[in-house]
Amino acid sequence: MNYLLRKSSLLLVISLILCIHSNVNADVYAGEVPKKLPINPSSLSKQTKQEAAKQNLDLQLLIASQNGKTAEVRSLISQATDVNVRDEYGWTPILWAAMNGHSDVVRLLLASGANPNTRNKYGWTPLMWAAGQGYGEIVRSLIASGARLNAQDRNGWTAIMWAWDGKHEETVAILRSATPNN
Repeated sequence: MNYLLRKSSLLLVISLILCIHSNVNADVYAGEVPKKLPINPSSLSKQTKQEAAKQNLDLQLLIASQNGKTAEVRSLISQATDVNVRDEYGWTPILWAAMNGHSDVVRLLLASGANPNTRNKYGWTPLMWAAGQGYGEIVRSLIASGARLNAQDRNGWTAIMWAWDGKHEETVAILRSATPNN
């Protein structure tokens, strides 16, 4: 199962990149030649320009979190970027950072108000990703920030099940010690 997680994370990254680029070339796949729109940038409203700038910052935050760029994440957060922004698959910056083991970015996002219980479209939480990959430091940070230990994905799996499946004994121990009634 852990092998499938690694493969699916690679596919999700590739999908994200393709989706970003496919918006530019959307008409090519329909057999049409892309046309330039007759838009004068100076005719765009101030609100439209601000919305485009915000979307760009949000996208930059998702990418910086995914790649573990702590200084860039800090800078983007200071520009009033939404730390709980979602891409088209429901991924948030903290999900990307937790999945890729970027503990400094996870702590920074949590301190800036990121939701430790956010889910992607499959129901996976940052805690599930960190546990499944054996990132004990991130698991501790998420638990300290209120991550739900018994949250289940669409298949009924919890973070401890993902850690056990990945044979991450230290992470299993961390989760067991945090679970009430142990």
